[in-house]
Amino acid sequence: MSKENLELWNKVEKTNPKYTKKANVKGNNITSIAPQYQIMNATEHFGVYGQSWGFKTLDFDYSLKDEGLVSLKAVFFFPKGEFEIINSISIWRDNAKTKIDDNFAKKLETDALTKALSKLGFNADIFMGKFDDVRYVEEMRKEFAEPIKKKVLTDKQFDVLCSDKAVLANIVTALKMYEMTEAQRKVLMLKKADLEKA
Repeated sequence: MSKENLELWNKVEKTNPKYTKKANVKGNNITSIAPQYQIMNATEHFGVYGQSWGFKTLDFDYSLKDEGLVSLKAVFFFPKGEFEIINSISIWRDNAKTKIDDNFAKKLETDALTKALSKLGFNADIFMGKFDDVRYVEEMRKEFAEPIKKKVLTDKQFDVLCSDKAVLANIVTALKMYEMTEAQRKVLMLKKADLEKA
């Protein structure tokens, strides 16, 4: 396979576990993705929704409503092309078929969007079953973890830090905990050297 063909796929295939949840849909355990996360991710790569990507047409078909189904035929477009998506959903909220789901159209459109984006590689790790592996999910948690923000030291705080022998004795911890200028780092190293000589 050409690397060029997989360029977008490789950029968008991984999913931040923070935006997923486990769900049971008609007896099937699945990992669902927050739709707004998908929209944000697609917007990052394609631009504004509705302007440079999204649905060109949405045609709902109610011909199977007596069977409890509504289908949707849509044309999805993005900067490098467009394609058709066909999807369906039950109009019932319950298995007894006594309560109509008044959000069925919204759910159908959202599900169609997820399916369209998945064809381009978005969140492929979920659709390829990788989220069934707890080790993979943990790996993704680490990859998407926000870096720990270090405390920025004022000159006054730096002077106090330099006078603390316990901190100077454990210089590696101090360097990990605080954001310092190169000059502050040098001073700290010199003070540690002085402490070791004493």
